Amino acid sequence: MRIPPLTRRPWLAALPLSLLTGQALATDASTTLTTKPIPRINAQEQSATIIPDKVVENEAPAKTEGEAPKATNNGKTQPHPVDVFELPEIEVVGNTPLGTSGLERKKIPGNVQSAEDEDIHRHEAFGLTDFMNRRLESVNINDTQNNPYQPDITYRGFTASPLLGTPIGLSVYQDGVRVNEPFGDTVNWDLIPQVAIANMEMMPGSNPLFGLNTLGGALSVRTKSGFSHPGFQAQANGGSFGRQAYQAEYGGSKGNFDWYLAGNIFRDNGWRPFSPTSVNQGFGKVGWENDRTDFDLSFTFADNNLQGVGPVPQELLQQNWNSIYTAPDITKNTMYFVNLKGSHRITDELQLSGNLYNRNNSSNTLNSNTNENCDTLVSGDQCLDSTGAALTPASFTASNTNQNGTGANLQLTSDYKIAAHENQLVVGGGFNYGNTKFSVAEQDAVFTPSKYEVAISPLTTNVMIKGQNAYSNLFATNTFSIFDWLHANASMNWMHAQVQTTDQIGTALNGKNVYERVNPSAGFTFNPFDAFSLHTPLKEFTTYFNYNEGFRAPTAVELSCADPNAPCSLPNSFVSDPPLQPVVSHTFEVGARGKFDEALKWNFALYRTRNTNDILFLNSPGSVINGYFQNVGTTQRQGAELGLSGLALDKLNWYMSYGFVDATYQTNAVLSNALGSETVTPGSRIPSIPQNTVKLGAEYEIFHNWFLGSDLQYVSSQYARGDDQNIFPKIPNYTVVNLNARYVVTKNIELFAMGRNIFDNHYASFGQIGQNFFQNNQTTTFMGPGAPATGYAGIRIYWN
Repeated sequence: MRIPPLTRRPWLAALPLSLLTGQALATDASTTLTTKPIPRINAQEQSATIIPDKVVENEAPAKTEGEAPKATNNGKTQPHPVDVFELPEIEVVGNTPLGTSGLERKKIPGNVQSAEDEDIHRHEAFGLTDFMNRRLESVNINDTQNNPYQPDITYRGFTASPLLGTPIGLSVYQDGVRVNEPFGDTVNWDLIPQVAIANMEMMPGSNPLFGLNTLGGALSVRTKSGFSHPGFQAQANGGSFGRQAYQAEYGGSKGNFDWYLAGNIFRDNGWRPFSPTSVNQGFGKVGWENDRTDFDLSFTFADNNLQGVGPVPQELLQQNWNSIYTAPDITKNTMYFVNLKGSHRITDELQLSGNLYNRNNSSNTLNSNTNENCDTLVSGDQCLDSTGAALTPASFTASNTNQNGTGANLQLTSDYKIAAHENQLVVGGGFNYGNTKFSVAEQDAVFTPSKYEVAISPLTTNVMIKGQNAYSNLFATNTFSIFDWLHANASMNWMHAQVQTTDQIGTALNGKNVYERVNPSAGFTFNPFDAFSLHTPLKEFTTYFNYNEGFRAPTAVELSCADPNAPCSLPNSFVSDPPLQPVVSHTFEVGARGKFDEALKWNFALYRTRNTNDILFLNSPGSVINGYFQNVGTTQRQGAELGLSGLALDKLNWYMSYGFVDATYQTNAVLSNALGSETVTPGSRIPSIPQNTVKLGAEYEIFHNWFLGSDLQYVSSQYARGDDQNIFPKIPNYTVVNLNARYVVTKNIELFAMGRNIFDNHYASFGQIGQNFFQNNQTTTFMGPGAPATGYAGIRIYWN
């Protein structure tokens, strides 16, 4: 039987290594789905024999039990990678950002969600955020900018966003380097090369080992190498609203050397006026390794132009779903990122790993704004204030942010047994320095009939600031196997953060703040059936408990904008402000996971995270732009997660997940929004966090080599941002259904098509309370509309 290499099945998780090699590996049940076996292809014969749950490749010699899998290159065996995450499939979970080693899932006290590059492709996801929104438990999108590469991602009620002013509670890593930007801890999703992602993990809770900003979770992304992903692959697709997307990647190796190159070009005119997107991403990696040492030098490049028109007053959306409020809003990001990562196995049980990196990002924005001093709009080029004086009705705010991050991280991993019991000890530390040059300029503008702004004056610079962030940490984590069915873990991380601002125009913004804290973690996993030697239909059953604490220091932008008597816009003016207190999070989690057979795997978790001294950006009365940062006391996110998945009848792959998040204030506080002051009390719901999310997905091989699948996301109602006291109507719940199909033409060619929001549901994923400038500043809810029904089709080419 002729089989194309890497035959993909949408919506499904990566195939276990045991199915590819025939080796019996005991792996713990998790949120990763089971797939129908996908054969590996002999590079010379391009054929394979499929047996249920096993693939035999041209009668290749069977592996010895416990033998490590080996990469191949033109039939030659390569040494077992020092970095275990360079294996074709992951059988361990990374317990530190640097990775290169990890723990069996049965020893991890948390609901870690893992995915491979094939998972992303099988969903036909255009990017990382699209995949996370459609597949991962408790993940949701707030489409604040209405650009596919600029969403807010929330996980368990915590956010990672590219927008300054959003309370950041998630840390994001690429190959062990924290990519939260130095100035505001924001995350630019367009700078992470989706085509080069080998695997990813969403770590739950306030895991102290993942450093600053890990209040609710951490996302760790690892990239491909020539050893892990050999061969050539390219794809092209296009469709609605002028979308064109092209990807290509090539990996290979010779002897101890390997290389990997990838590129992504994405073009989209946008489904609303003045919202085109242009993304250009490149990634390259070269490496050298033998049986003891592994070095990888990678380079990531991005040059992107992102335009979005953001939320719109709900009255305008009722008239025209494509309507806009103002335009343009432009973000241009250019990044150069070099990362040297290495590991050396000193002995079979002792490994030294580290990285050294430099990441440079230049971001230029141009934001269109209305004049909030206007009471009456006369025409597109004139308005009147409360005294009747004539003003220009619009303005532009232009910012330039140059951020450079440099750092070094080192860790030592010991797997020496203690009294014949398995034990892993990891100690390490790092120093990471961020330097930012930030400037803001403004100019007057007028409106055209289409609400597109045109400047009528030159830019005037009113802010120029330098920020320096110096972060140091020392950590240790130990996992001890008391029995094969009981594993205990304890960790700590000492973090020291120094944040300094220097005014480049005067002295008002000069400041220096120092924060430090020791953050602990402790937990255990327990298999009661193994403990009592009970034989039940339930396999790989694991229960767990974990407690951990996280820490976030205020950023330079927050420290420079914390005075309610002198508000600033983001980005706009800054003043000398009172210091902010760091945010500290405390998380408890209990859960269980297991499986009955390949047709049904499951996981369940309960969690609670309390933040003290949470930092929010509060709007000044009468403004949706100006505001200030403030500590608001205690907030809480608690909830539950349930995941089910399996492979039924050898043809039907499916998954289902449910996430419940109850995000509330736990203190009395006086906040402010665009309308004025508002009071929150314990129990007030935090806006922009839906309580319930449901995700379903399935794929069925309806005919030979023809696969049809679909996925669904349900999101419950949520309060609009600025409605912290919960008095305005909620943003309605919504459901989105997607459809995918693919046909394997030959062993080298695959055709695919996908439909998004196929029932053309009109929905909003984001809302904000404000005043409609074009309706005499009438109070309204601005909504972020979801894209209508769209369709795309393309072709993939594989070559080994």
